[in-house]
Amino acid sequence: MLLNDIQLTGLVLFPVAFLGTFFNWTAVFVIYKLPSFRHAFGYLSSSQAFADAIHSTVFMLYFCPMVITGSEFLTEYSEHCGFILLFSYELSVQTHLIISMNRFFAAWAPYKYKIMFSDRNTKIIIFLIFILTLGFSLTFYEVFCSLEYSQKTGFFFFTDTPLCNAIGWYADFCKYLTIIIIIVILDISTIWKVRSINKKVRTSVDLQTTHRMSAKEINFLKQTIFQGFIFAPELVSYFILPAHLSNKWAIFFSTSFAWVTVHALDG
Repeated sequence: MLLNDIQLTGLVLFPVAFLGTFFNWTAVFVIYKLPSFRHAFGYLSSSQAFADAIHSTVFMLYFCPMVITGSEFLTEYSEHCGFILLFSYELSVQTHLIISMNRFFAAWAPYKYKIMFSDRNTKIIIFLIFILTLGFSLTFYEVFCSLEYSQKTGFFFFTDTPLCNAIGWYADFCKYLTIIIIIVILDISTIWKVRSINKKVRTSVDLQTTHRMSAKEINFLKQTIFQGFIFAPELVSYFILPAHLSNKWAIFFSTSFAWVTVHALDG
């Protein structure tokens, strides 16, 4: 049996979702097992990897089979799939913000950092993020609106009402873009502070240590730029580009594919 274009999109998405599932669940397992990660940054990284893992797993086990088989049953309950995807995406972005704050305070307020991000406080922060994100997602994506799958287009769509359109624009695009800008500002400030501190201590360390510190700075900078880069274009791609595209494959790569890929790359 020949597959139509919509079914092919499911086949294209599956390996990306599989890689995202594998990388993120592996990250959760490794961070949990290694004693060196039993601190604030490790707990927060594990939390973000968990959110990304949920997102990728749902795409792999629910969305892709629904698209490939054209299942009426899965399509009927696709709004619940959409809710879990939006919840896990929200959880990932919010945790990403807290991780940037963690880095920022470690560099700018090291004496207060140990109190602010103690093991107990970090676990409380993670719990509060989870509860607040769950409450926000239930209110906006289960009560007021829903994200449902369309067999005709092969994409998710918000319920077409003025309220849902406003939620999609302001509660999703504008909010996430603002958070990502804050993340970039925090990370750039952290990098500047770290480099400033290193310049002061270079006179008291040997060249090998200095080189090692510089290498860590460069790796941190690469990570910061990359993490900000993959989130910002994905938002623009998902919310802005489709309105200016007519080709179905172009719309697919700018929406569903971009959404899955950003979590796989994060892993």
